[in-house]
Amino acid sequence: MRRPSMSAWLPGLAAIFYCSFASSQSSILISPPIVAPTSVYVQTAGPMTQQTELQKRFELGILMMDKDIDQAILIFQALYADTKAVRVQLELARSLFVARRLADAKEQFIQVLTQPVPIVVRDRVEWYLSEIQKRQTFKFYVGIYQDSNPGQITSERTFNIFGQTLNYQPSLPTNTQWALNLTAEIEREIPGTDGLFASASLVTSTFSTQAFNRQIGDTSVAKRWLDANYKEVRVGNEFMFYGGSLLYDAPYVSSRMIFNQPDQNFISVSAKAAVLNFPSYFYLNGTQVQMQLGYTYNVFRNWTLSAEVGADRTTAQTDAYSSYGMFAGLGTQIAEDSTGLQLNLKASLSRRNYWDADPIWGLNRTDSLTTLSATLTKRDWYVFGLRPEVGYVYQHNNSNIDFYSYDKGIIGVFLKNVF
Repeated sequence: MRRPSMSAWLPGLAAIFYCSFASSQSSILISPPIVAPTSVYVQTAGPMTQQTELQKRFELGILMMDKDIDQAILIFQALYADTKAVRVQLELARSLFVARRLADAKEQFIQVLTQPVPIVVRDRVEWYLSEIQKRQTFKFYVGIYQDSNPGQITSERTFNIFGQTLNYQPSLPTNTQWALNLTAEIEREIPGTDGLFASASLVTSTFSTQAFNRQIGDTSVAKRWLDANYKEVRVGNEFMFYGGSLLYDAPYVSSRMIFNQPDQNFISVSAKAAVLNFPSYFYLNGTQVQMQLGYTYNVFRNWTLSAEVGADRTTAQTDAYSSYGMFAGLGTQIAEDSTGLQLNLKASLSRRNYWDADPIWGLNRTDSLTTLSATLTKRDWYVFGLRPEVGYVYQHNNSNIDFYSYDKGIIGVFLKNVF
């Protein structure tokens, strides 16, 4: 196996990449719900005075969600009976969720999914349904994919070190590998607490070559605040087995906040700090701090644009493996009503600069990574609560040290457990 470098084994990134089709978030942080602002009007065919009265009742229900959730439920139930508005039904479902009436909330959310709602609303409804699934039983993904370069091995075979020409023969297979992905998540609210949750997740990738097998687990406790915006603080431990051996474990603390804007736009801010422990690679032990900022813009009901930037600092025991990293990404979601198809596209660029000369190659390593991804799903097709997705990811890593340059592509089919 190639000696791992810090860029290849940032905690969480392995799980993100190898399960990029199975999960919607690029970290172990949970994707929070979007709460529409109270300026969204309840539309009916009645006169303006009736519209004004309905809007006042709607705004009162929103206000009561932070003061008396049972009263908010009664307001939205009566308002939905009068209007049959999907916007009201969404708030009714959300109120039932906050009140821990999960079975009733699930029924309302599923009904909302059958309506022509914006992409961002559909995504958030599916988030709620996933949360309910995790709390009632457990949530899972299953998929099969093909990885053209699971070991991230360079295609170069001849290298020059201090004037000497060396031929490189990889110890692991370099051919395309098939893999089976299984992901399971479970969460329970801790009895006697308000908004404190214990959760666990496990991601497995089983390859046709056993040396590439990996299992990534996470256990954590999170405190959440769900109101007009979303706030979460999480403390946990992430670990990874690679080829049958423990590669790392990483105790961490993280936080995520969502600030909702008019018209379903939103800003997301997240941060994470971890202590890295590599039992077999002591020179990688150290700490890592990550920060990320994102913005999603709802262009039309069936079209969204998103942008994100981030940075991290990794301090390893050996400076040659310490680094600064930064990235930027652009994405879009496009849906078509008559077929129910939705296409998600994303492109990102990242750069990583290492602090000191590589002990083998004698150069300060610098990597530039390009990632392109696309997923296609039929968003109104659920088979026993499972929605199929087809996806492709391409990566090109360009390093000033050729040994660390590589290309790879992943294509797969996954079943996502929505409800």
